[in-house]
Amino acid sequence: MKKRTFLKTSSKLITGSLLAPAISCDPKPKKEIVGKVVRKNWAGNLAYQANGFHEPATIDELRQVVSSVDKLRTLGSKHCFNKIADSKTNQVSSKGFDKIVNLDEVNMQVTIGAGMTYGQLCPYLHNQGYALHNLASLPHISVAGACATATHGSGVENGNLP
Repeated sequence: MKKRTFLKTSSKLITGSLLAPAISCDPKPKKEIVGKVVRKNWAGNLAYQANGFHEPATIDELRQVVSSVDKLRTLGSKHCFNKIADSKTNQVSSKGFDKIVNLDEVNMQVTIGAGMTYGQLCPYLHNQGYALHNLASLPHISVAGACATATHGSGVENGNLP
């Protein structure tokens, strides 16, 4: 690679990485409305704007929410740096679905709810004599969210979490 090409490419990469946080997050503070809970991402630098916020605890409650609204976005563990999970209309939280559904010891598979985090799953597996070969870098990340976004794991050699 020529020196000039290297310098141009490097400067674009550095500039892009410096500007990305400013572009992806909303720097303007949200006005808090009296009586309304302001939901923010885990870092506190992004406030969600959805007017309707639903926290179902059962599959039947989730069905009711899904069938009663036109537009809906799912909010997981709020470990997002952009507005992909936000909506101007409705959000549904997966937090209530944080239970172990089944541990199949024969096939060494565990079925869990979409809201379960690595911090909840790993102690359970450890107590049963099992472990995961790859983990999220933070315990509060939901397993379903990591799979849905192809999040990287704890080691480059292990690939992404899904």
